[in-house]
Amino acid sequence: MAEYSGSSGYAEYEYLGTANGTSFAKRHPYLLWQIIGWSILLADAVFFVVAALQDFGEWCYPVIVFPFIAALFAVIGSPFLIYFSRKAKIPQAASKREASVVRSHITMISQIRGESHPVLMALLIIALALGLLVLTLQLGMRGYILPGFLAMVAMVVVPFVVYAQYSAAQRKRFMAVPDAAYLVGVHYADQSRYESVELRETDALMMPVPAKPSTAMLDFVYNWLREYLATDWLTVTVLSFDDLLRSGVVVNDSDTEDTDPTASFPLIPARQFNLDGDARAQLDEESKAIGAFWLSRWRGYTQM
Repeated sequence: MAEYSGSSGYAEYEYLGTANGTSFAKRHPYLLWQIIGWSILLADAVFFVVAALQDFGEWCYPVIVFPFIAALFAVIGSPFLIYFSRKAKIPQAASKREASVVRSHITMISQIRGESHPVLMALLIIALALGLLVLTLQLGMRGYILPGFLAMVAMVVVPFVVYAQYSAAQRKRFMAVPDAAYLVGVHYADQSRYESVELRETDALMMPVPAKPSTAMLDFVYNWLREYLATDWLTVTVLSFDDLLRSGVVVNDSDTEDTDPTASFPLIPARQFNLDGDARAQLDEESKAIGAFWLSRWRGYTQM
């Protein structure tokens, strides 16, 4: 995980690393699920032999079949699920919550720009799952037991793989500038800088984020705003609720009651933008979709 701290010229990069106490499941997820799958399969085989020798009757069929299906998912399906779930992750995000925020913001902005069609993709995934379900039923009815079980695994795995690939492709297209966080100068407000933050200026774009913006969040912010920037460099000042209050901005909107007190507010003065023509309206629409706002316009903040 990486975090940026402000400087007068270039953003300082600090590598925070990973925790030493990583669990076995996180270090070896493939091996873990193979062990689980083959253990279930072994136990199921032992029960099958005992049931055949002791003539347990038909009641034992579900006990044999359902663990066998679970073992197939663990042995065959888990490698695909693990691999493509990793591809769908947001690199260098500080937390799962932040990764989810970045992913949803990319989807909403791409949809506004006409670059994403989530409804069509959802319908495609549903149709694919239903098609595999029909295939599974047909194989089972014709007595192809093992191919039927494999089709059942595919019914879950394939739609997930399609969604993960779609999300990864959408994110790659949106993040056109790699390592864009290096082009963002980040300042964290302190008591000596309250006046220079210029919260009282007419226009300043503010975007609430779950915590201090990480590399992933800064990558997103730059790639989102790059089409509106007057230069190739973006400067952001990160404030907290207390910073806003001490700067003469009062939080008085009921919608903010459920906001995490650790949330941060990156502030981007409008002088950094080139908003000619329809650019301002387009930026306003995208900002509203992801919860960003122009400080002077938002009803929840009152300048003192």
